[in-house]
Amino acid sequence: MDHHTAAIPSEHDACPRWCRRAHVAHDHPEDRHHQGRAVLVAAVTGHPTLEPDEDARAVSVAARLVRRTDSELTWIEILAEESHEVRLVVTVESARRLVAAAQSLLTAATA
Repeated sequence: MDHHTAAIPSEHDACPRWCRRAHVAHDHPEDRHHQGRAVLVAAVTGHPTLEPDEDARAVSVAARLVRRTDSELTWIEILAEESHEVRLVVTVESARRLVAAAQSLLTAATA
């Protein structure tokens, strides 16, 4: 079964290559979005300015691409799988700026 059906007539609806979500004609309008494969990352989260390091918690984080079917704007969604400990949803352009900032911080942390 091809999950990339033309269930919704808008010209923006063509699935991007990365979409892994099944689309059906009776999807509720709020459920009409493209969703990429989740990339799972083991992470450690905490509040280092408020809590001792021993209080840090291991979490499984899923990162994926998402886009509304009526939009051309692609987002990166980074969410903890089983809690609300990690939640970041930004545009691809914002993610590029965050990656650059993180690379700079990683360089400084390991210098």
